[in-house]
Amino acid sequence: MKKALKVLSVTAFLVLAVSLNISYSQPPPGDNSNGGAVGGVPIGGGAAPVGGGLIILMALATGYGLKKTLEIRQDRNETNKT
Repeated sequence: MKKALKVLSVTAFLVLAVSLNISYSQPPPGDNSNGGAVGGVPIGGGAAPVGGGLIILMALATGYGLKKTLEIRQDRNETNKT
């Protein structure tokens, strides 16, 4: 059961990470990238994704929290048996 849970969580994380990176790869529709004076790209780019690293950080923190929760539950079960 533990091995299946580990494999499932790693697979889910990889699928989520890849799908999020693919979804940010195209520019938004209607982007005027010719750099003209009116309606052009703002100075500094303006099309950079801001939340990509935040999503990865949240996914890793969730995985770490689940790991710690499972360890605490196992410790409680072992102490209750004795």
